[in-house]
Amino acid sequence: MRVHLFSVKAKLRRLAFPLALLVAAAVGGADARQLAGRHVPWPLTAECGLAVFAVIEVAVREVLLRLCGETHRCRVDGCRFRMRLTCPDAV
Repeated sequence: MRVHLFSVKAKLRRLAFPLALLVAAAVGGADARQLAGRHVPWPLTAECGLAVFAVIEVAVREVLLRLCGETHRCRVDGCRFRMRLTCPDAV
């Protein structure tokens, strides 16, 4: 049984956002629990937890989308233009 690369990329595309949210929630929640255990005021704990959540969510989503994206470069000598498509299809 062969696994096609396109089916793996399609699965990564579908799972990118939920997986990023799950990882970010786990890391942000763990950070907030550690701060709450040290008696840090709850507004500061919430801000730190949300900041960690946002950074991790963007980073995980970016890594997953880079795995399933395609880059097209200009073929003219000296041209540095490139275009990155995150969800390319046949159309």
